[in-house]
Amino acid sequence: MTLSNKKPTLRGSISLLEQYTNDSWASHWGIQGGTLDNEQALLELPFKEIQLNHPSGVVHGGVLATAMHDAGLLLACKAYGIKPLQIELLDQQISYIGGTRDQRITISAIFSRKARRFAFLHAEIKDEQNRMIANSQLCFRIKDDTNYELPETCLYQAPSPLKLSPDHNYPMADERFGINLKERSGIEITHLSENLTQLRMPLEERYRDFRGQISNGVILHLTDTAGVLGPLVAVPEATSGATVDFKMSFCEPTFDEPLLATSSCINQSSGIMFSKIEVHGEQSGRLKAFGTQTFLVDC
Repeated sequence: MTLSNKKPTLRGSISLLEQYTNDSWASHWGIQGGTLDNEQALLELPFKEIQLNHPSGVVHGGVLATAMHDAGLLLACKAYGIKPLQIELLDQQISYIGGTRDQRITISAIFSRKARRFAFLHAEIKDEQNRMIANSQLCFRIKDDTNYELPETCLYQAPSPLKLSPDHNYPMADERFGINLKERSGIEITHLSENLTQLRMPLEERYRDFRGQISNGVILHLTDTAGVLGPLVAVPEATSGATVDFKMSFCEPTFDEPLLATSSCINQSSGIMFSKIEVHGEQSGRLKAFGTQTFLVDC
């Protein structure tokens, strides 16, 4: 069947960077368009307090991942001369090298390789001292048109029940995480226990990108957060933690459905926690994305 989606009017006379100003998710975090040509995309992110993962922390990894994704998406659209809905993100891997706050950071994207049907890109973030904050490898599929056919059946069936019970929430769920998440991004904690987390993204206009679909950046933010919470509550003596590496594969876009992200910590070794993460449509149960996260816990 064909998805019925909310597509904005993307006229050819409007530049990609002008269209990007209508990206609700990017605008929420303050990501700004810079320069764009066939070889490189540059975006900027002036510091805003809302970007922090907690008041005394650093800029949330999901915000950084969003900015690198968007730089890669814009570059591929520009270089291939295609409409924004002719491109789909397949995979993104992020390495977090250092934290940042109180600085204006620059996001750049260049091609690793341009193929006929796939675009491979490298994106990175640097601060005002030219210090590397994060980098990312991205793979996009290039399509002949803007249509998307949703498969009638899914090879993978969602767990049943998909939505976990809130009865076993860890006591600090709302005190330490819930209010901050809700205020900054609207994300809701539906379940939090040792090594198991589920977050919910309600359906709101602020989650749409300039193409009219739920931004891939929302999923990156949702899953990075889900992967952090379970390991932190599993190690009560933890004083801090940081995502080291994070990879997501994207199965299909979302237009009009809340999302549930479920993270399970599957192994730990010398303070390193390994988690697998799945994102499903709350109503359809369809798998939207899945991936893994490597997280460092300091005690």
